[in-house]
Amino acid sequence: MDGRQQDGGMPLARPSRADAVSVHLERLVLDGTLAPGDRLPPERELAETLGVSRGSVREAMRDLAVRGLVERTPGRGTTVLRPGGTLTGLALAGGLDADQIELAQVMDVRACIEPSVAGRAAGNVTAHGVAQLEALLVEMAAEHRPAEFGRLDRTFHRAIAQYSANPLLVRLHDRVQELIEPSRRRHLLTADRMRSSRRDHQRIVDAIRAGDESGAVAAAAAHVANVQRQITRR
Repeated sequence: MDGRQQDGGMPLARPSRADAVSVHLERLVLDGTLAPGDRLPPERELAETLGVSRGSVREAMRDLAVRGLVERTPGRGTTVLRPGGTLTGLALAGGLDADQIELAQVMDVRACIEPSVAGRAAGNVTAHGVAQLEALLVEMAAEHRPAEFGRLDRTFHRAIAQYSANPLLVRLHDRVQELIEPSRRRHLLTADRMRSSRRDHQRIVDAIRAGDESGAVAAAAAHVANVQRQITRR
């Protein structure tokens, strides 16, 4: 430990040379100096350029590979990847398999997007829009087949995006839907989850009908959190 302190007074450990190399190379990837597809020099050459041992370079490369920033291939060397470009690297870092990492990322995207869209819909929705959402609620209440429920769920959330009155948000929603699809896989749309989603959807619509923007944001955020819990239990 050295004398440097965090804001809370806890001392920070001095980074190792391998950490310093990793941070340096990561910065080059993030700022675009090293672009996806670029081939890094051999370890010996990098070590000489950076003035560190080959062991430090090797350890740094291992860290970057685990975090999905580079790919190390025997006989081909080390290739730069797009930041966050591999599920495998993130899975190794988090101790999870790739499917779990994918779903975690999907739910994070939903948590960022859906509450804000619901809030904007509450501020702009018309009587026609409320009627459409209520009709979808009725259909979902009667639907118990996972595939059909998933189709109605997609339509419900797209309608909310439409009622945000922002065409760019609708386009963003459509792109996000491609990412959200893994959370609607048949084995994840259990009877319990469908019941929970119906209740959550009703709360979202109630807030939108009332023009309650903060209530719609809170209801949509609670819905995403409930879906996350359901998926985690699966």
